[in-house]
Amino acid sequence: MMSRVRSLYGNMIVIATKDFSRLGRDTIDTVNYLEKIFPFLEVRYIAINDDYDSKDYQYGIDFEAKFKNLINGLVPIQASTTQKRIKMEEALQGKHNGPVPLYGYRYTADREYEVDWEAAYVLQIIMDLLDQKKSYKFIIKFLAEKGIDPPSVYLAKKYNAKLCKTSSIWNKTTLKKIARNKAYLGYSVRHKEEACVLGTKGTRAVNKADQILVPNRQPKIIREEQFNRVNEWLDERAAKSGCKSGPRRRVSALYKNVYCVHCGSALSRRRYHEDNDFYYCLAKRENPLSDCTFPPIETAVLEKAVFSVIQFNLRLFTDSKKKILKALNHNMADYHAIMERFQERAEEIKQKKMNLYEDYRAGHVSREEYLIKKQKLSEQLVPLEAGIQKVEEGIRKYDEANIIFYSDFARLVDEFRNEEALSPELADAFIEKVLVDKNHNIEVVFKFQDEINMLCMRKAS
Repeated sequence: MMSRVRSLYGNMIVIATKDFSRLGRDTIDTVNYLEKIFPFLEVRYIAINDDYDSKDYQYGIDFEAKFKNLINGLVPIQASTTQKRIKMEEALQGKHNGPVPLYGYRYTADREYEVDWEAAYVLQIIMDLLDQKKSYKFIIKFLAEKGIDPPSVYLAKKYNAKLCKTSSIWNKTTLKKIARNKAYLGYSVRHKEEACVLGTKGTRAVNKADQILVPNRQPKIIREEQFNRVNEWLDERAAKSGCKSGPRRRVSALYKNVYCVHCGSALSRRRYHEDNDFYYCLAKRENPLSDCTFPPIETAVLEKAVFSVIQFNLRLFTDSKKKILKALNHNMADYHAIMERFQERAEEIKQKKMNLYEDYRAGHVSREEYLIKKQKLSEQLVPLEAGIQKVEEGIRKYDEANIIFYSDFARLVDEFRNEEALSPELADAFIEKVLVDKNHNIEVVFKFQDEINMLCMRKAS
């Protein structure tokens, strides 16, 4: 939705939902959209059943709407707590859930696992090759040449299901998961991930020690002796490759932020010495049959290009801030002067009306004369009140236009504007991702794209 809103920025945008809960159930996020993001992007929001129109609430949302958002935030938390308790009880009993079974098994009429021999044959081939200490690259090439579909493709075809995480090719991660999955020893393995915050969709992996294992819940596909040998060899191999339990050193400012446009894979940095430092697309190495033809790009060239784009946007903000604030402050001075004149004139007319009423009460003015003079004074007051309302609208727009210069983006610009080279902290602060095609054309996707687009439009105008 927000991508669509950004693409239409500058037009009249209206978002309508059935009620507040359809916009979002997280109380803080929903209020943030209503009070900050939508006004910033000049979006009109309507919640039909809640009788809310942001046009009528120019300074945020009322207490009733905030209370409804609070209730909307509590309902999913309560439901999530109940659902989690039920799922944990099922996990402790070793029950299988989900429409698609684990690769290598299929459901019986009683929702129990039985061996799917077609997939089990592939699993045994993989374990035999790992038992022979064959490399991942060798196994991937072997399976690709045999035309064997990876688990996600196989399950999607067999059960006509759309899986949330799919890979159309065999890769090292898939082989590792198969080799270390105790479900193939007959265990029911549950509680492998959990919600980061109850009531939200974000999840995190659970440590293996905290996962729930129930033995003898399905037939074994892999022999336990072979499983142990393979995992011992994988552990030794990981230890020899220099894997450490402590935190890894950040090898690049753009770590996990650079992607190949052609195949979508993340680019990896390889540095052998100062004259040989490149970003590579490893899709071809992971899958020898991949048609990705991305040529390596020098790290220095890539980081220099990204840093120049960041510097341009920082300069754009700094220069625009000076010019826009100067213009806004000049307009604000005019607004306040006009407002003061309007208010003084309005007070004079109101005072005249009060004096006229006192004269009428004292009998110095007839009723007909009083009504005629009162009508004339009221007519003089109408354009003044309209002018005051117009000035107040200008002040409100000034406040909305000025908010960008006190946002998180402004704070980060002040913090990093004197940087002389691309650093991990600078990249993490501003960059969402970097896309590179086979001709080494570079596109930088920023985290604060809305603010940058607004600055560009203001500069153009």
